[in-house]
Amino acid sequence: MVLSACSAGFVPVDNGNESRPDGGKTESIGTEFVEKETSKPEYQPLSAEERRTIVDTLEAFDPDHLYVDMDPEQAASCGGELRDAYDFIGRETDAGAGYVLGFRNSDEDPLNGLSIYSLDDVIEADRWNEEKNIFERVYTFENIHEMHYTESKDILFLIPDEMEESEELRKAFEYSLCDGDEGVRYLKSVKERGVRMSPPENGGYLAVRRFANAEVLEEYVPLTEDQEKEIIASEEIVDPEIYGIDGITYMASPEIYELENPDPDEITVPALRLAKEKCEFQTVRAEDMKEITSAELEIIQWHGEPEKYADVSAGDLEETGISETLNDPVLLKRMEEILAEASLGESGKCPYNGILMLTKADGTQVTVRLASDGCDSMVYGSYSFYQADGGEVAEIWDMFPELKKEIMQ
Repeated sequence: MVLSACSAGFVPVDNGNESRPDGGKTESIGTEFVEKETSKPEYQPLSAEERRTIVDTLEAFDPDHLYVDMDPEQAASCGGELRDAYDFIGRETDAGAGYVLGFRNSDEDPLNGLSIYSLDDVIEADRWNEEKNIFERVYTFENIHEMHYTESKDILFLIPDEMEESEELRKAFEYSLCDGDEGVRYLKSVKERGVRMSPPENGGYLAVRRFANAEVLEEYVPLTEDQEKEIIASEEIVDPEIYGIDGITYMASPEIYELENPDPDEITVPALRLAKEKCEFQTVRAEDMKEITSAELEIIQWHGEPEKYADVSAGDLEETGISETLNDPVLLKRMEEILAEASLGESGKCPYNGILMLTKADGTQVTVRLASDGCDSMVYGSYSFYQADGGEVAEIWDMFPELKKEIMQ
């Protein structure tokens, strides 16, 4: 059973006209506790046109499937005891994929203040009874095996039993309804670059992992037959140090795999070129850390556990979006030494939310992500992990005293 929640904020990807703005994104798997609102504005249900726009926007990201309307009664049955509080639109394919969207249709807000979780393969909405110190069931969703919803629960995304989820469509739901303007910009970028958020069902592809802000983003580049042939024909093998272990993986189409059986971890120059063109993949090595003329360090939000923020120096890293620029040639030279002498490392669970933007003498810029929890791990470029000697990452943080002062306030 899968549950996730996010904050509402649908923006049609095709025209960018915002209709339901809201805050940031939160997710939960298992039990979600929701504070009951004390006051709220009058609820305005989405119009039929707005609902259809959401359907069309989501399905535009799933070209592998042709969706048709589901039987209305079947769609409504997914709402269980909430079928009258929501209007349901179901869509399905002849290949067994399908989904149901539920749109709250009145001021009545039956899920407000309830906790949603799965128990014995059944998704329930329960209310906490403080006197009895137990959860008491209020509603049951018996005909679904997956549920996603906006934080306000005005829109539900349900996967009926016996139907498969389209990962691409579900991710489009999350970005368009959960991540506000930033999510919409990302979806537009996905369309413009011709990449996917999940593996294509047919043909070969590149799986590309890269850091976007402080989080790892996975994208998939569908390959034409000619592109695959160019990749496997090339004898220029790229050193994994350049793109990072697991940073780029080549998955051959069945036809190419049967004939050539290529190594998925053997990345050639044409594959790396495509990753750079399609996924904005940046390669940076230790030997590139020279002739640095300025460095800007910015703290950005990280969605990990707050208690892991430790040694910068136990400050409040909820203070994000602050930055400081370093131009001192002596400190920049010392920074070059630390970065150039770092050794290859492995990916870890460190919060890489210190974004160090380095400007070199020739005007080019490279990105280094610094761990903010006291460990000596760094990410060069998009996905190359490096390890500094003990205390040297903290030494780089110390080169930005004003930023640290802001954190400590």
